[in-house]
Amino acid sequence: MQNLIIAAIHGGDDQARCVTRPIDLVALVRTHGAALRRFLRRQLDSADAAEDLSQETYLRLARLGDGDDIADQRGYLFTIASNLARDHRRRLRREGTTEPVATLEVLHCPAPDPERTVAARQELAALEQAIAALPPRTREILLLFRVEGWTRRQIADHLGLSPKTVEYHVQQAMLRCRAAIDG
Repeated sequence: MQNLIIAAIHGGDDQARCVTRPIDLVALVRTHGAALRRFLRRQLDSADAAEDLSQETYLRLARLGDGDDIADQRGYLFTIASNLARDHRRRLRREGTTEPVATLEVLHCPAPDPERTVAARQELAALEQAIAALPPRTREILLLFRVEGWTRRQIADHLGLSPKTVEYHVQQAMLRCRAAIDG
């Protein structure tokens, strides 16, 4: 048996490549631990659940003993993890709960400081003035494009213009607005 394992390690014949070897959990964790946690994180959208199920995966693998029946230990490891993730999602659905994607600490958004508030208000006032100063046709095109979300083709059809003309007006309006904001 030992000769077949050595042959498998050194790239021996096909029969030798199918030989199983005892489970070395430390080596599996070192080799596949990070990839397994990433896999579970993608499956569950929860770093905490991924960490827990990663540990459970290794525990289940350790309970198998020497693992003489396992030819592809990495594949078996990820199969256990996939099954645990599926069971976890089912349990959450049955309980009618979902795990939060992020904690409130991560979602916390502090109020902007007074300087940023004043700067933003000044930019907004400058932008409003720049839009008000645009020629009426250019202002109408800009508002249809940016505020209403119309396409250039829709604006051209609505106003009886060519798409190139609409493009020109949008570019001119954007240049003037940028210049007003930049000061």
